[in-house]
Amino acid sequence: MDKEKLLANRVLENTVSVEIPDVGTVTIRALSRWEMIQGGKLDDTMAQERFILSKAMVDPPMNEDDVAAWQKNSPPGEINLVAMKVNELSGIGKGAEKSDL
Repeated sequence: MDKEKLLANRVLENTVSVEIPDVGTVTIRALSRWEMIQGGKLDDTMAQERFILSKAMVDPPMNEDDVAAWQKNSPPGEINLVAMKVNELSGIGKGAEKSDL
């Protein structure tokens, strides 16, 4: 077992492009387990979304204030499209395989 490889940050290995109609293409990545747990600790759904998307956005990179502006200025389906892809890449949400644990 290669401990260094086990502990290395590998979240950027799993990225995908998502086309946003009339806007362009964004690149997102899967979340790390730590990011999923930290996001889940937030009580407010909007804050969870800001945290998760700010971590998942690769291109363009976005912080939580950027995501808040996006939340305020976009149609609901736009962010949902990206958020569903983040969930899919991260192995959570609808269609994710259930754990035996």
